[in-house]
Amino acid sequence: MASSRPGGGGGAGMSKVRFRTCLRNTIYDALRSRPGWTETDSDVDFDFVWADVPWMRENFDGLHLKEHQRVNHFRNHYELTRKDLMVKNLKRITKQMVREDKQAEAKEMDFFPLTFILP
Repeated sequence: MASSRPGGGGGAGMSKVRFRTCLRNTIYDALRSRPGWTETDSDVDFDFVWADVPWMRENFDGLHLKEHQRVNHFRNHYELTRKDLMVKNLKRITKQMVREDKQAEAKEMDFFPLTFILP
């Protein structure tokens, strides 16, 4: 991962990638073993965060990411990764298109399968 931080840019003078994770598992081992990657405890001074959901809920809303900073999740990521919630959002955008008199675009949104939530 080339850094766009001052002093970065690749090659022999490439600065180290500062990562943060609260996990202590294979993810942590993989990040720690990458050449040039160093761990940081800072919630704001990092290049890459492998976050869990509680960290995202506590920190992400108040965090302004710089151009070079990356996080493995985004707020409410489960709205897309859970099929039932993705369908809910697709239906919502379809209704919005109809309200905005965009029936042709709304008709193109009719591609998702019937979805069930089982107990």
